[in-house]
Amino acid sequence: MPLTAEQQLEAMRRVAAWRADPAQPVACPACGTPGLAVIDRSARPHAEWYALACPACGLSETLHIPLGAAVPTLD
Repeated sequence: MPLTAEQQLEAMRRVAAWRADPAQPVACPACGTPGLAVIDRSARPHAEWYALACPACGLSETLHIPLGAAVPTLD
């Protein structure tokens, strides 16, 4: 079952926490159980893509976070 809008927002918060400290366990945005696997498959500078998998509830989702367009320098 896909993540709800609220769960997607929570997933983004948890990915941000994972990026800040990858050694800390991450709780699943669907069931709340620690142990969420996060794989960074981003295509920066265009978008961030994360594969999320939870062994407890079977969650298997890809989270897409679009990034702003690159701004050319004026130099």
